[in-house]
Amino acid sequence: MHMQIDTAYRSIYVYAWDVLDMGVTAFVDAALAMGVTDVSLACSYHAGKFLRPHARKGPKVIFPEDGVLYFEPRQERYGEIKPQAHSDAAIRNALADLLADGRLRVHAWTVLLHNSRLGAAYPHLTTQNVFGDRYVYSLCPMQPAVLEYARAVCRDLVQQYEPSSLILESPGWQPYAHGYHHEFAQLPTNAWLDVMLGMCFCDACQRAANEHGIQIKAVQQRIAGNINDYLSNPVPVTAHQAQDWIQADLLRDQELRAFITLRQQRVTTLVSHIAAELRKTTQLAIIPTVQRPTADCWQEGSDLAALADVADYLEVPFYEPTAARAIHDARHTLRAIGDKPEKIRAILRPGYPDLNTGAELDTAITGLRELGISDFAFYNYGLLPQKQLDHLAATLNSQFGKDVA
Repeated sequence: MHMQIDTAYRSIYVYAWDVLDMGVTAFVDAALAMGVTDVSLACSYHAGKFLRPHARKGPKVIFPEDGVLYFEPRQERYGEIKPQAHSDAAIRNALADLLADGRLRVHAWTVLLHNSRLGAAYPHLTTQNVFGDRYVYSLCPMQPAVLEYARAVCRDLVQQYEPSSLILESPGWQPYAHGYHHEFAQLPTNAWLDVMLGMCFCDACQRAANEHGIQIKAVQQRIAGNINDYLSNPVPVTAHQAQDWIQADLLRDQELRAFITLRQQRVTTLVSHIAAELRKTTQLAIIPTVQRPTADCWQEGSDLAALADVADYLEVPFYEPTAARAIHDARHTLRAIGDKPEKIRAILRPGYPDLNTGAELDTAITGLRELGISDFAFYNYGLLPQKQLDHLAATLNSQFGKDVA
């Protein structure tokens, strides 16, 4: 573990192209004027289609290169999985340029295993569902080569640049419903179906389960049968009904519970290996889930308490439509880790679709601070309209006053 930094963390998430759109100096000037003290820069990222409302130079709609690193990797440091750097040298240099400016603490936001480029290049290392179908967007952390890649990219990044912290997103399995390009289904889906289709039964997962005495083939057959029964007669179910189905399956299937625990242990192991690679000057923060609420993080292999023990922080996206729901989610998260608010960095979206389009941002920050949470990040500089950035700046000034100057 690394020593905690006493100064509060108030970071803005950003992509390199938005920094370069303004220039590093102008971007840092603008961030400081907002009351921001830190910047969380994407250093490894997936594909997307992003609308940039206040872009100066364009494009207004950008399609990022899929699954690339936003720095120059040292290829000799990697094993079977070889990364690819972004094609634009200016993009690759944004991290170094922000560090050289020195006025904001720089954090390396790193998407690990959600990577369609690498999944397509190494399909045998991707998640394999109950029917044997591969998910190209989700590298399986149970695969030894995937764990080694995760260690290598983090080691490479930290040794070259020494950011203030490494912020790891997607250290585990990706959910079935995760916005892959042009998803189609002409039947009603639900949380139960997504959970069951999100389970991985690749060779590494089956081998690990067998080594732990789990009759994984029988588990696979039971899940496949249940899914096929649903697909033969799909009906709309409420969110509560779907959660009841999940709970019922977990309660009656001891081996399924054991398999889920094994998945969580693997993600914790992966994170602990990465923690061991870090320099003392770089802290480790884990984004434990892309699920809402945070309690559903077990679907990705995250164990909140265990991850809080091996990392310096949990950087939790409290992405909710209202402040009350964000605060409730934070309260539940704190209970899960033993009421340690110093371990939580809260990420908020200060605009659509969250917090009543940002109107409840101040209420959310106040409520989270009352729970003892003092570290905040905001998503995302290039995606928010200027009006929302101005509102964020006013809120930071109101909440923190001269502390942010």
